[in-house]
Amino acid sequence: MEEIITALLRLCDEASGGEVCLLASAALANITFYDSMACEMLLHMDAVKVLLGACADRQRVNSSYARDQIVTILANLSILEQSAAEIQQENGMTSLIGMLTEKTLSGSAAEVAACERVLQKSAITIARLCRDPEIAKSAINHECIPRLIALCRHPEERFSSDAVLVACLAALRRLAIACPEGLDEADLQQLVRPRLVDSFLLCSNMEESFV
Repeated sequence: MEEIITALLRLCDEASGGEVCLLASAALANITFYDSMACEMLLHMDAVKVLLGACADRQRVNSSYARDQIVTILANLSILEQSAAEIQQENGMTSLIGMLTEKTLSGSAAEVAACERVLQKSAITIARLCRDPEIAKSAINHECIPRLIALCRHPEERFSSDAVLVACLAALRRLAIACPEGLDEADLQQLVRPRLVDSFLLCSNMEESFV
C-alpha cells in the first residue's frame, strides 16, 4: 500500500499534463475510501502540499473532474484532526473557498455533476476543518460565509443540487458557532437557528420560486 501511494503521489507531483494527474488523483481518492490507513500515510508523505500545489497548476489540474478528485482526497483527510494544521499551513482554505465557485465550461451533464461534487465536498471539508476555531476564523476572514449563503439562497449557484445545499448549510452552521456576528439576523433566523430540515425546505422553496 505504501509503495502504491508513494508512486501515485509522485505522479500527481511530477505530471506534465492533466490526464496523468487526473488518473493518479482518482486512484488515490479511491484508496482513501477503501483503507483508513491510506489517509495517515498520505499525511506523512506531505500529500496536502503536493495536492494543493497541483490545484494551483492549471496544466496539471485543468478541469472540474480533476478538482473533484483532489477535493475528495482532502475531504477524506480532513476526518483526521492532524490534517487541519497541514491544510492551514499550505493555505488550503483559500483553495477550498475558491472551489466553492466551481463553474461548468461545457454545460454537459457529466461536467455539471462534477461541479456539484466539487461544491459539495469543498463545503464538507470546510465544515470538518472548522472544528478548529482558528481555522474557522481564517475561513471567515477569506469571505467564506457570504459564498456559502449565496449557494444556499440561489439555486442556480449550486446547480439546484440538494446535496450541495445540505453541505453548505452544515458548513454555515459550523462557522456561525465561531462567528455569529458574521451573519445578518435574517440569515441566522433562516439558515442557522432552525432545524436543518427546516432550513433545507426553506431554501428548496426558493428554488421553486426561482423556477
